[in-house]
Amino acid sequence: MRVLEGVEIVSFEDVSQLFPELSRDMVRKVLSSLSKKGYLFRLKRGLYAVGDPATKNPYRIALALFPGYIAFSSALRLYNLMEYEPFTLFVATPGTSGERRAGEYTIKAVALGERATGVTSRDGIYVSTLAKTFFDCFYKPYYCGGYSEITKALYEAHEVNWGEFLSYFKRFASSSLCQRTGYVLEIVRDDVGVKVPESVIEYLLGRVKAWTRLVPTLPSRGTGIGRWKLIDNLGKERILGWAYG
Repeated sequence: MRVLEGVEIVSFEDVSQLFPELSRDMVRKVLSSLSKKGYLFRLKRGLYAVGDPATKNPYRIALALFPGYIAFSSALRLYNLMEYEPFTLFVATPGTSGERRAGEYTIKAVALGERATGVTSRDGIYVSTLAKTFFDCFYKPYYCGGYSEITKALYEAHEVNWGEFLSYFKRFASSSLCQRTGYVLEIVRDDVGVKVPESVIEYLLGRVKAWTRLVPTLPSRGTGIGRWKLIDNLGKERILGWAYG
């Protein structure tokens, strides 16, 4: 434990290299014993948090459990665009989905396939860029608290790289995703003054095809928006809930 002082996360292989004189079976016994005594916390097979995981950086633990990048509401929190500290941390990965507990946190991995791109490092943590964070949130709004959280974050964001933002829609978005996103962006532009470039609105408007619903899982009852061929089955008061509150 003196050797591991200052280390947040350690693996079986790390300890084997630190103590080459010990057999691999002995390393397993030592790690098991330290885990039972509370000196280590087992995250998954062969991976441990040193000490109480509640005292560690939960984002580092999340990325150790699921290699990828911090995404959705967790990324908004890292960018200080969400007020509360979510106890579910989201990691976007190319192909792994799953869920694990680490102390008081639930770590949820979401497989995004080829959409698992657009990553930067923030204080040593791999996280989606701000523009990619907003794309991911529009793509799966239920992982960031819904449209009200997205619009509030857009309102509070100092600067969004709209060219980068639009590039993800050109590469990865369906027509219905473009319709939903364009409609919401037009609302935050017109109602609360978010500076969304007209070129972004025009591109998304150009992708309009068949009628769709703002929230596909909700019934079709709502207001029909002909410009976007979209049924707003949520309502502007809920899309901008933070502004109307």
